[in-house]
Amino acid sequence: MKVSGVNTASVQKNLAFPIAEFEQRLKAVRQEMSTRQLDMLIVTTPENMYYLTGFDTLGYTSTQFLLVPLDGDPFLITRAIEETNVVISSWTEQRASYMDHESPIELLAETIKSKGYANSIIGVEKISIFLTVANYERLKYLLPSTKFEDGSLTVESARVVKSDLEIDYIRQAARIADAGMEAGLNQVHVGASENDIAAEIQRVVTIMGSDCTSGPPLISSGVRTSYCHATWSGRKIVEGDPVLLELSGNIRRYSAAVMRIAVAKSANPEFARMEDVSRRALEKMIEAIRPDRPMGEVWDVWSRTVTDGGYEGRFKRTGYSIGVNYPPDWGEGYILSFKRGETRTLRPNMTFHIPSMVKVFGFADAGTSETVRVTETGCEILTNVERKIYVR
Repeated sequence: MKVSGVNTASVQKNLAFPIAEFEQRLKAVRQEMSTRQLDMLIVTTPENMYYLTGFDTLGYTSTQFLLVPLDGDPFLITRAIEETNVVISSWTEQRASYMDHESPIELLAETIKSKGYANSIIGVEKISIFLTVANYERLKYLLPSTKFEDGSLTVESARVVKSDLEIDYIRQAARIADAGMEAGLNQVHVGASENDIAAEIQRVVTIMGSDCTSGPPLISSGVRTSYCHATWSGRKIVEGDPVLLELSGNIRRYSAAVMRIAVAKSANPEFARMEDVSRRALEKMIEAIRPDRPMGEVWDVWSRTVTDGGYEGRFKRTGYSIGVNYPPDWGEGYILSFKRGETRTLRPNMTFHIPSMVKVFGFADAGTSETVRVTETGCEILTNVERKIYVR
């Protein structure tokens, strides 16, 4: 057999996980589908496609679908040029592709008809940014007898608790994030530019074995630290500047992230107090993590500590699920986050990145974070960089 001019018999598969793990994930997703009374699920979220099949590409801006029936193998529909990635990285052999002059929605509709699901109940991921309104409306027009239901978070319900193999990848990513943070902190000095720091971080994490990270290192100095999600700008560091660093490592699309703060020469007393509150809030939050505890209660611990420290402690979530990801986000916060009023409970082998931020817009932000795993009795910290202000 040939795909896009490649003899697939000579291609060595590069699966991220054993097929048995993919089958276990598929079983869990199908249980959720059965609960929702779905005959088929159309998956458009790249992370969910990867999670269920191993299909790995950065070309997900082109339309692609994974059809998951209650019985039988999943079926991938991709742009034709992506078929090589299907062959190499996915365990499923069921696939079809479209040329660039052809309509992926037409192919999707015809595939659903040919498989006998035109009169079925089919779930779609309505929250997916990869299912456009235009495509959804066209699909409904082409399949007038199909009943479409919201299948959002069907796959994520399984993704949120990690397997031992997934956690092993996250541990490896954490070691890379640690090395990148140490490298970045060592580049902080009067006269250095934010670009110098960024270049060294990216050099080190790449040499350490990181795959393409799902977000760039967030590097800012001076008042720019108070600008949310600021990246390097070429700004030169001057004496007294705070420097905020947040970065990730990535192994087989699984990430771990870490945040630390440094200052050039000496810290402003107010900024030192901000960092102390941020760090204590993180540590109290980590101490509060345990299985079966509502996540909103853990957020309350962080919020009270920041508020009691004299800063605004109610404005944001503080921690989000982290695991498999593609750009532009290394987190899984849309699945599960520590935030006010969250009643869902923690479970062993959930993994989170917890950035504890104290913010004073127009002055500076101080932040400290860890990537952690929920254990049977509490919390394991996966990242390992000393928590303090680094004076350079």
